[in-house]
Formats: sequence, C-alpha cells, structure tokens
Amino acid sequence: MVDEGIGVAGEERYLRKIKELDMIWRLNEQIMSFENMDRLLQDILAGAIEVMEATSGSIMLIEPPGSDTMVIKAAQGLRDEVVRKARIKVGEGIAGLVAERREGMLLLDDLMDPRLRSRRKISDALSVPIISEGELLGVLNLNTKRNQAFGEVDLFLLNTLIKQVATAIERGHRLESLRSKLADLEREEREALQEMQRLSVLLEDKRREYQRIRQDHDKLLRDLQGLSGPVA
Repeated sequence: MVDEGIGVAGEERYLRKIKELDMIWRLNEQIMSFENMDRLLQDILAGAIEVMEATSGSIMLIEPPGSDTMVIKAAQGLRDEVVRKARIKVGEGIAGLVAERREGMLLLDDLMDPRLRSRRKISDALSVPIISEGELLGVLNLNTKRNQAFGEVDLFLLNTLIKQVATAIERGHRLESLRSKLADLEREEREALQEMQRLSVLLEDKRREYQRIRQDHDKLLRDLQGLSGPVA
C-alpha cells in the first residue's frame, strides 16, 4: 500500500529516480570498462531495455557521420535480417521522423502519426533522438508488449537519460579514436625502431667494409712506395 504522505505521484517520482540513477550507474560502469564501440552500444541498449522494462530495441546511428542515413549499430530482440538491411533516411519512418523532429515520440497504435501507419502491426514503442552538443548522433528505439505499454512517464524518463547516453557514446567514440591513434603511433614506433636496427646493422657492415678498404689502400700505398725507391 502506498503511504498517504507520499502518494502515488510521489512514489512514481521515487521509482523514476531509482531507474534514472540505475541507468547512469550502468553507463559509467560501461565507460570505465570500455572495450570497443560495438560492445558499448550493445551494453547501453541492454541497460536501457532492462531499466525501461522493454522487450526489444535498437540503437541507430548516423553513418557516415554528417550524412542523413541511419543504420542499426546495436539491436536486441530483432531479426538478424532486419538489422542487416535497415538503412533509414532522416525523415523516413518512425526513427527517421524522430531524428528529423529531434524530439522523443510515444508511439501507441491508436495514437500514431498517420504517415507511420502500415499493414504491419506495430507494437507500442518509444523512440528518442540521441543528440550531443546540438549534433544528431542517432535514435534509440524501444518496443514493448501491449500489456506493458509505455506512458508519458517513460517518455520523460528516457528523454532525461538520453543525455547521459549521448555523452557515453561521444566518450566511446573519443576513446576508440584515441586508442586507434595510440595503436598507429605504437606501430610507427616499432617500424622506426626496426628501421634504426636495420640501419645500425648496415652501418656496422659499412664500417667493417671501410676498414678493409682502408687497410688494402694502406698496403697498396706501401707497396707502391717500396717499388718507387732506389734499385739495389
């Protein structure tokens, strides 16, 4: 039973805050144990699905950066064929419309935008744009079963959490970029060291060759001087 001093609204705010803190903790943990972008995106999606009590979802990112095309970079509960073939332009379909509007949408079957209707039955879904410092990175999509429909509270919560998601993705991109640059520098360092070792061996060979030439030269010079002397 809900405490009268707290009320239903108070309990909802409390539960929402717990979910928010849980997701933020997950994001921080994922960044601290960062391996690569694919793993990070999959972990972010799995965390969002669990915290939001969704049944499936995806993260679509703009690719290549600066274009108007989004592809699925992480998915859970979707068919492999759908994931492989999904390429959506900004403004097209549910995710494209969310990206174009740059605002989250609560997509219930009976409240959907007419432009999004199709013969295929669309489960209740929630989509929010992933934006970092004014730049559109992509869209996070979550789906749920009919008896677990999302509400305005879920939309509000995910809109709050998506800022941390965008920050995590941006940090992941920077970490991956820095690691790539570090790997390139380490490779160049190894190549430079190998070249130095090769040149060092070559220099030593040339030094020995010079000593041989110098010795032959001095011997020939002595022989020449001996032949140039008076005849006994």
